[in-house]
Amino acid sequence: MRRKGHIWFWLSAFAGIVAMACEDEAAAPAGAGYSSEVILFTSPYTVSRSAQMRYGSFEERDEVGVLGYCKAEYRIEGQDEAVDASNAPWERKKEFAKPEVFYNEPLTYQGNGAWTYNWTETENINGLHPWYANTSYTYTFFAYYPYAADGTISNGDVENMGTITLSGRDAAGDPTITYTMPHTTGGELAWNVVPDLMLAYRVDHLKSDGAVSLNFRHMLCAFEFEINNYNTEPVTISSLRFNGTKFYKSLSVTGQEQNYTVGNDRYSGYFDLISSEVVCPKATVNNGEVITPSTVRLMADGTVAEDGELKDVLDLLFIPDEEGKITEGECSVQVKTGNGEGTTQALRDGMTFEPGVRSIFSINIIGNNFVIQVRTENNWSDGGDSEINFD
Repeated sequence: MRRKGHIWFWLSAFAGIVAMACEDEAAAPAGAGYSSEVILFTSPYTVSRSAQMRYGSFEERDEVGVLGYCKAEYRIEGQDEAVDASNAPWERKKEFAKPEVFYNEPLTYQGNGAWTYNWTETENINGLHPWYANTSYTYTFFAYYPYAADGTISNGDVENMGTITLSGRDAAGDPTITYTMPHTTGGELAWNVVPDLMLAYRVDHLKSDGAVSLNFRHMLCAFEFEINNYNTEPVTISSLRFNGTKFYKSLSVTGQEQNYTVGNDRYSGYFDLISSEVVCPKATVNNGEVITPSTVRLMADGTVAEDGELKDVLDLLFIPDEEGKITEGECSVQVKTGNGEGTTQALRDGMTFEPGVRSIFSINIIGNNFVIQVRTENNWSDGGDSEINFD
């Protein structure tokens, strides 16, 4: 996650947003019931991002989908006119509110903390949605990453990265967002077909609050793998697999839920983590006694790199349930060396994982023995020193 210089960029982004707002305010008057100022979106630079949203920050042309709510009215028995609840807090008005402001509107990241979009209804101001004229109205927005125009997520390289299902356009109340992985049961599974699913919401926003800030949170947990060679001779790894049965395949989030509901669908199979043999350099011996192991991290292209090169690291993404389990079945790590030696070690029953937390699987080679440990980090960025041993 980039931190240096983010304050300067944030100020630059804010200045750009203000300029856009001023420009649109000078445009032709909006239609009846609308303001001459437009709805704008931002995201703070603390949001993490990479090719599959593990490291770095959002990049230009990234897209998210957004649902926007404002107007709400209800009728009292015996009265002819409906009661306007558009200025009520979301929790009071949501059962009468539908996503009339936006429904699965794509927002495109501009690379400076700001998002843009092209709203094509007749009331648009230079392609942007105006606020309603009534300044007491409250707005609520729900957003998800990555954007799915027709329900299927794709990134150009991968046509099917799973599906997003949204509550209907005419559905009132808290929306439900469901993500389903593209994995099918049986045989080898592709690690790079699952995106880093993220969600955000903003509740009870007023026009006077200015641009809408979307703070995204990760919904999946990530597994990464490194090999530590404690031997004074190089070791060749010929196979490294992560196996499992009955992994969770889908999740659903309703409204502002911090947790989610795991679906009834499951998948099983294995991930091959290296594309060809991997040579782990020999360990370093200091003063004839202290051994410093060589460490290699598995990369996205099936090769390895020295520890610290993290942007293109290989990640497996899973859905943990409310108890921190990623499966109803079993899962294990299988490693083999070039001379046929190896081991298969199962994850301990008590091992748990959390959304947005990255776990590093360390395969330690000591002589002919293999010791696999897991250190869990607090978030996508580096940090944390807890260890969880295999049985």
